[in-house]
Amino acid sequence: MKLSAKTRYAARILFYMAKHNPSEPVSSNLLAAKTGISSQFIEQILRQLRLAGITGSVRGAKGGHTLLRKPEELTFGCIVRLMEGGIELTSCLESPEACARFGDCAVRNAWESLQGTLDGALESITLDDILRNEALCPALTRPDPSPDAPGRDLHVAPPSP
Repeated sequence: MKLSAKTRYAARILFYMAKHNPSEPVSSNLLAAKTGISSQFIEQILRQLRLAGITGSVRGAKGGHTLLRKPEELTFGCIVRLMEGGIELTSCLESPEACARFGDCAVRNAWESLQGTLDGALESITLDDILRNEALCPALTRPDPSPDAPGRDLHVAPPSP
């Protein structure tokens, strides 16, 4: 199970927008330069974020994109649900009727517990957490490595005391 590039990029875009001066809209070109994501892909992602009420746009020469939600309100769970439609570890958790063994499955409780742990972890980290402690998720501030590079999969360690 891997998150799509779209989800990882949405997190990176939102992080930069949260870090940027909130009174100044951010252009797609500046976002592209700062995040290493193409302007075209940024526009696709921002459209989804705008439709969800997370970002807004300002027209004109000094226009660009603005963050409409506070960084402490934006969890990674919110980002994943928007961009991926959520993450289900097994199809039977999403659609119990699709599984003939759902009622007497020996491992269903384990899957449900693991799903709860994953969902809780995604909800426990906000953009504000990252802003206050960039060491929590330094991968958001640099372009993705090549697909074969070590460290491609994002692992979030707990913050240092």
